Amino acid sequence: KAPSKEIKVTLIEGWRIEEIAVQLSSKLNINTDKIISLTTDSTFIRSIGIKADNLEGYLLPDTYQFYWGVDEKTAIRYLVIQCLNIFDDSVKYEMEKHHMNIHQILTLASIIEGEAIFDEEREIISSVYHNRLNRRIKLQADPTIQYILEGPPRRLLYKDLEIDSPYNTYKYYGLPPGPISNPGKKSILAAIFPAQTKYIYFVAKGDGKHVFSTNARDHQRAKAKFDQVRREVNRQKRLSKTKRDNQ
Repeated sequence: KAPSKEIKVTLIEGWRIEEIAVQLSSKLNINTDKIISLTTDSTFIRSIGIKADNLEGYLLPDTYQFYWGVDEKTAIRYLVIQCLNIFDDSVKYEMEKHHMNIHQILTLASIIEGEAIFDEEREIISSVYHNRLNRRIKLQADPTIQYILEGPPRRLLYKDLEIDSPYNTYKYYGLPPGPISNPGKKSILAAIFPAQTKYIYFVAKGDGKHVFSTNARDHQRAKAKFDQVRREVNRQKRLSKTKRDNQ
């Protein structure tokens, strides 16, 4: 029997349950399938005080020290507790202002996690979604479409936006039914404490950052600029491929 030693486990922000299960399993020698089935086991979920169909969004990503020999239930319970610890009284007070519960905050945070690459943009991205929710404008969040597509993330097509799913925020108003990944603490806090802005649009710049707009005209202009960047990137790719083929 291995001595009881601490094992360092890093879980990445934005991972889904399956990815977290694989990482826990490989580091702690516990069962991937058992972890996944526990996260949808209604009796177990209720036993840790969660009112949700599954634990997507509730397994807080971070770097942890686990004792060797820990079992699946203990590991999952620990991650959920770390997540719920974020929601102290001051946070709950803020959530009441937004008329949102923990499940809704984690859902919004998972969308922010899917959009933000730079920390300084998290609160601004959050403000866009809060402004849209408050004005009853569809969220139109690309990460929610990626969630319902099979396979790795790819460039979205117009037909993808037509998929009939409660997670399709291009088709349905408001937040989707639940989190689309497990967001990190920064995205959760951004969902609770958005920046104060009037932005209702944002589009990628091509460098991982975004251009934010308060009106459709400015947004279309920023979009056209990004399309230009994208075309140029594709042109360069084609050129280098032709070069390689001719060598």
